Amino acid sequence: MRLQPPPGRPRSALLATALVGLLAVAPAAAFAETPSPAPAASPAATPDPAATAGATATPEAAPTPVPSPGTTAEPAGPTPSSTPSATSTPSATTPTTAGRAPAQRAAAGARALTLRVTSSGSPVAGRFYQDIGRYAFSGNATGLAAGTTITVHRRAAAGKTWTQVAAASLVDDAFSARLPVTSMGRFVFVATTGGAPGSGDELASAAVTVEVADATTSLDEPAARVDALKKPALTGSIVPARAGVEVHLDVKVGSRWRHQATATTNAAGKFRVAFGHRVGTLARYTLRATTHAPNRDRWDVSGSRTLTRVAVLNAVVTRTTAAEVAKTWRKGCPVGRSKLSTITMNYYGRDKTMHRGVLIIRTDLVPEIRRAFGDGLDARFPLAKMDNPNVYGGNDPKQMAANNTSGFNCRKVVGNPYAQSPHSYGTAIDITPVQNPYRDSKGKWWPSNGKSYIDRSPLRFGMLGASSPVTKQLKKDGFFWGGLWNPGRDYQHFEYRR
Repeated sequence: MRLQPPPGRPRSALLATALVGLLAVAPAAAFAETPSPAPAASPAATPDPAATAGATATPEAAPTPVPSPGTTAEPAGPTPSSTPSATSTPSATTPTTAGRAPAQRAAAGARALTLRVTSSGSPVAGRFYQDIGRYAFSGNATGLAAGTTITVHRRAAAGKTWTQVAAASLVDDAFSARLPVTSMGRFVFVATTGGAPGSGDELASAAVTVEVADATTSLDEPAARVDALKKPALTGSIVPARAGVEVHLDVKVGSRWRHQATATTNAAGKFRVAFGHRVGTLARYTLRATTHAPNRDRWDVSGSRTLTRVAVLNAVVTRTTAAEVAKTWRKGCPVGRSKLSTITMNYYGRDKTMHRGVLIIRTDLVPEIRRAFGDGLDARFPLAKMDNPNVYGGNDPKQMAANNTSGFNCRKVVGNPYAQSPHSYGTAIDITPVQNPYRDSKGKWWPSNGKSYIDRSPLRFGMLGASSPVTKQLKKDGFFWGGLWNPGRDYQHFEYRR
């Protein structure tokens, strides 16, 4: 409201009196507070003129905020814990940020933090692989006190949740830390002065994105079918390639995996291992290769592969050597050693697994023997043994008792010392003598442990009959079966008659 002069007092007197009062009060107010020079106001921080009428200082411009995690820009400066309201008016007892010394404001604006992430212990320089090597964190800081704790946080590139993974203290404005690499994928790392990025007033580095590749173990596809008596070589490789890594070959038994063999990688990361599990057993196997993860207690596993052990004759024919007939040939025998061949071949045993044996026969009969024993193998006709008669000193009763299948043996007929056996010519074979015993001209059965097989009906495992695959094939190729002799019987015997 407007002041009216008291009645009877001139307006000039009133003005003089007011001027004297102001001069008396002004020096006292200046002594109580001397305002700091006000910085130029930022347009973004210009207060409402109506709200600041009569103020003696202009507030500071609003500071630039810390960038959110995931950006590539370095933070421009710290975020103050309290921002002056654009509508507040400074008073003599509550100084504003404009009251800070210029040196303090400069130091606060210079604070910065950097982060570098490199690979340590990786087989490939500059690359990261799951469960191999380490992340090497390092960085520098300015405007921070020595000993300040720097924390490193991580999140998945497509995720939002941060996890603290390392911490270190500032020494000479630098920090460093390490972390084992475990998971594969794409990750983002940020260093802060405490707390997850964006959670408060922490100072944060620029984000660093890292790609962690999969470390793999691979097993190459083996041959689908292999000779049951072979130990096939299985091959594979690891990524990243490196030498000296132990690789386990596992085989599945029932519902569980069992370690079967071990190999070591070469410099190219490749390995080779022989599969020797249950050699001779006719079965299908599921296999895999595994390597132990260096950074944690787990195994890296390849895809599974299958392999089947099968029955194959795999007959190998060689010239018979003097050593091979050392106990069964002598001068005067009706066939010369040069006309004999040694067949080394697989056979199906009475234990229902595969074995390898030898049979010596006249050379021109090799094809017939291969056909007959091939048919027998296909039909899973079992043989107990197929040893060189040398093992028994050429003694036929001994090898009959041992249930040995044999061919050439320059000897007399068992039970008839006056007759030369057809075996002396390399044209006869005896098959599983125990299950197929022989009765001589005097009625004696050989071998004695084969008497339980004299009764031929029904035919049991390993007994030969007129319809047996071996019998039929040999008959077709010109062999006579001794099981048809009468009154004698020689169920084990076949001889060529063409």
